[in-house]
Order: sequence, then C-alpha cells, then structure tokens
Amino acid sequence: MGFLEKLAQRRQVTGGILCVGLDPDLEKMPPKIAAAPRPLYEFCRRVVEATLPYAVAYKPNLAFFEASGSGGIAQLERLMAEMPVDIPTILDAKRGDIGNTARMYAHFLFGHLGGDAATVNPFLGRDSLEPFFEYPGKLPFVLCLTSNPGSSDIQMVVAGEQRIYQRIIVLLRRFHKPCGLVVGARHTAMLEDVRRLANDWPILIPGVGAQGGDLVDAVRAGTAGGLAPAVINISRDILYASQGEDFAEAAAAKARWYAEEMAKVLKKPLFSHKGAS
Repeated sequence: MGFLEKLAQRRQVTGGILCVGLDPDLEKMPPKIAAAPRPLYEFCRRVVEATLPYAVAYKPNLAFFEASGSGGIAQLERLMAEMPVDIPTILDAKRGDIGNTARMYAHFLFGHLGGDAATVNPFLGRDSLEPFFEYPGKLPFVLCLTSNPGSSDIQMVVAGEQRIYQRIIVLLRRFHKPCGLVVGARHTAMLEDVRRLANDWPILIPGVGAQGGDLVDAVRAGTAGGLAPAVINISRDILYASQGEDFAEAAAAKARWYAEEMAKVLKKPLFSHKGAS
C-alpha cells in the first residue's frame, strides 16, 4: 500500500488523525535509556509500541538522528526497518536542492529508508521537487506555511496577486500527482485558505502543544469542508510527557488524550476498530 492507502486504513482503525513525531533528544530521555547502546532507537521503539493504538502515522525527524553521526543514522535505519508495515511514516527531512542532488535525497528517503512520505522544501522551484514525485505510492509533503515565527519573512510575502504560500499550491498543481502540504497550527486563518485551495490534499499540521498552536482550531480548519483530513502532529508533548522510567506509558496516556480531543472536534468515535482499545 502507498501512503494514502495506509493513512485511510489507519483512520479506520483509530478513528483519529494523530501523527506522533519522533524527535529523540538524548538530554530529555531517562538516564538509563540515554546510556543504552542504541538510545535513539530504543526510545523511539518503546514510544511507538506504546502509542500505536492512537496514531495514524509517525514522523521521525532526521535531524535528531543525524546529530549522532553515522551511529544515529544506523539507529534510524533499524527503526524504519521495524516499523509496522501498515502504518505510514513521514520522514521529516525538509530536503530541497537542484535536480541531481534532489534525486539522491529522494532515493535516500524513499528508496533506502523506505519512508512512505517525506517533507520537502520548494524554495528552489519545480525541478527541485520533481524527483520526489517519481516514487509511486510515496507522498511529498511540501512546506507551505510553517509554524516558526520567521515563516512570515518569506511565505507571507505578496508576489503579484498572491502570497508565496498560495503560489506554492499553484506550482504543485502542475505536477498532476498526489502530494501533501505542511501548514503550521499557528496560522489558523491561512490554514482555512490552504484547505480551500488544496481541495482534497492531505495537510500535515505541526505546531500544536509545545509551539503554541490551538488543537481545536487546527482540527477544524484542517478538516473544513469534509475533505481529506489534516494529520495533526504532536512531538514533544507526547515524547516527554514523563522523563522517568514510565516515559512510554506516559507517552501513551498523552497520545490517547490528544486522540480523544481530536475525536471530539471531529464528532467521530475514537477506536472504531476492535483492535484499537
């Protein structure tokens, strides 16, 4: 199955739209885990096992693995190899470069690591995105309107009759292939605009929780019109719900809380499948 098929199946299983971000920070882990031979892998493995009933997807952030060098990459490779095959993974890489280099990035993310989707940067234009559209079933999530304070420096600038984030959507339509968008939860009004322009494209929404985005507003804006739902990513609030030895259990409890709150907004029952209880 491709990303979209896996996502649809997980929505059926969980009844929710929660994506759990995997940003393993050695300084925030319990000392015993941080001192383990493969701490990044072990931490994420236990979080995934604990939160699986509540997640429609997982989003490993490559920076947290790359910071540990080749050993960190090896741990990411092992984690990806052991991820449940029926749950989609979004590799948060934000890659973007000229065509030749972009092809290597796309191969690493989709071919080598086996991600079902990946975040990509459109700043270099059409040719920098093309390689990420060449993998059947894989989905590029293109940065559109990010959640960081400096996003307005470029993404909100008016170019002609449109803002840059709107022109990104126009550019992506020329591919005539499935793709997704990344829109931060702090931009509620623009998120509604993006949902309207993007029609049925999936939208990955970070920025809820630690970054100050409002959960209810993000769910409502991202799912407006009953089209393809938003995928709401929560990272730190789930991963570090506890820094003690009960971190996995605390992560599961926090993931369940977020999933239940999202379900209330969606007015749909959580855990529509018997296996998610």
